[in-house]
Amino acid sequence: MFTITGHELSSLHDMKKLDIVVIQAILDELQKNSDHKRKIKIATSNCFIIADRINTEEPDIDNNPLLDQAILKSEDTTLKIMQDGKVANLHAMIVLNNVKIIPLANPEKEIECETFALYTDHIMGITLTE
Repeated sequence: MFTITGHELSSLHDMKKLDIVVIQAILDELQKNSDHKRKIKIATSNCFIIADRINTEEPDIDNNPLLDQAILKSEDTTLKIMQDGKVANLHAMIVLNNVKIIPLANPEKEIECETFALYTDHIMGITLTE
């Protein structure tokens, strides 16, 4: 069994993000005893994004890369404003680590990133690598 904590306990949810976070948590459980760890492959309208996993842990603000820290602080501010009823934009971000971006227009030109933030409204689908 797994527990979702932190930002996922907010009363406002981007359901796509919630689905993706739960899927990653279940995949972690299913792959716990496997030697062959499969990666997440996300399809957008113009690229494939391959990542080791989607970040689902309770954040350790002191040990995260700089972009992760900025995103977490931003989400805290955004959620507070949304809960106050002043803004309603439910397109959240997911944070990916060890990312490879493969543009559909030029698949040979791969881009690698330590951390990548992806807005959920850009996700068309997800699968696993072989």
